[in-house]
Amino acid sequence: MFNLMIILLSTINSEPKDSNNYKIAKFIIENIHNLEEFTLTDFAQSCYVSNSSISRFCRDIGLRDFHALKNQIARFAIEHEHAKGKFNFKDFEAQSLSKSYILSVIDNLKTLYNSHIENDLEHLVEDIHAYKKVAAFGYMQSENVALNLQYDLQTNGKILFTCIKFIDQVDYINNADEETLIIIFSESGTYFDRVFQRTKPFKNLKMKPKIYMITSNFSISLPYIDAYVRYHSRNDFASHPYPLIIISDLICVQYTKILQEKNNKTAL
Repeated sequence: MFNLMIILLSTINSEPKDSNNYKIAKFIIENIHNLEEFTLTDFAQSCYVSNSSISRFCRDIGLRDFHALKNQIARFAIEHEHAKGKFNFKDFEAQSLSKSYILSVIDNLKTLYNSHIENDLEHLVEDIHAYKKVAAFGYMQSENVALNLQYDLQTNGKILFTCIKFIDQVDYINNADEETLIIIFSESGTYFDRVFQRTKPFKNLKMKPKIYMITSNFSISLPYIDAYVRYHSRNDFASHPYPLIIISDLICVQYTKILQEKNNKTAL
């Protein structure tokens, strides 16, 4: 499940503005509805880069070659129409769009309130405290949650690794060992399908990192996920990423509580 636009946005958010990858990604975003007939040379000339730079860009964003990029561009129009449906949400007040949306968010958070996640979060936070190497990743909005968690945990002296580019996330996960804890934020539970589209992670399950997935998907069960924090969600536009943001906050609150309890024991 390769989402071209998300990959392109991730590229311009993480690459220097004068880099070839930034120029190419920006050009595709701005002209994506008019590129189906473009050749490799057309792309290169339009972006003021070489043909080899276009080919290298394709590999950098996880595609085999330029032909695979053209296929993704051709699919974009269909997927773009489908994606527009994400903005639908449950109507509460037909006379007020803002109130209707806010009430819809509140209604969805009530489902989170009724989710039994406290014990799972306690185990996760204990592991965050115990592991020296901790990382957190997500896809698009979920990665923003990981970035916020990184910032908030460092206020308590816990350094967490994350990164925006998916190719860097894949590299980190593939090279992580059993002394590493990885937290995946994924409301849909499809993170590994998206980021590891053509390969399967962890050929050796005995040497892999410990992985938690925070998700609203109750049916997913992957052999390389060690534990889940599952919460209930309506899975509409008004539901994401608010539950993940709250869970991230709860992780930080629980982590602070653990530190205070350990400090109190030391003082005694």
